[in-house]
Amino acid sequence: MTALLDRLEAESEARRLLATYARAADRLDRGLLETIFHPDARVELGTIYQGGVAGFLEVCIGFMGAMGATRHDLGQQLVIIEAPGSALVETYVQAWHRLETPDGTRELTVYGRYLTRIERRDERWAIAFHSELIDWGRDVVADPAWFDGNGEMEKGRRDRDDASYRLPAFSRQ
Repeated sequence: MTALLDRLEAESEARRLLATYARAADRLDRGLLETIFHPDARVELGTIYQGGVAGFLEVCIGFMGAMGATRHDLGQQLVIIEAPGSALVETYVQAWHRLETPDGTRELTVYGRYLTRIERRDERWAIAFHSELIDWGRDVVADPAWFDGNGEMEKGRRDRDDASYRLPAFSRQ
């Protein structure tokens, strides 16, 4: 029964950590992003970044902040227990980016997978290693007229003024 509980705990924590990663990147919430990594974590993102978590936080927020909007949708996730308190995680991701260029608005969609190691240390699960693979992508011209002109619903924001932070559970993160 202990092995089953360890697996269920690791799977639950993997979902929470990667969902928090996506939320923090999309809301440009550096403080929240920092909470999901162990201090000695390693991040490898091709030519974008290779190194420790402190430098990655700056690169991530700067890279995502240069875009008009982003949305990271997570798909299926495979969690493989390496040892008690350590698991490898493969998470499918579709990352959408709104780019404002001199030629107009563009939509960049990247389809890939996060390869992540999570570890439980001192009763706390966090990311110890994180990388990303790209399986496919597309870059298309977009017409923002409908979105920009639509006033029927509140629009998401890329900071702690986003409506979700008005909910107590999210404002405490």
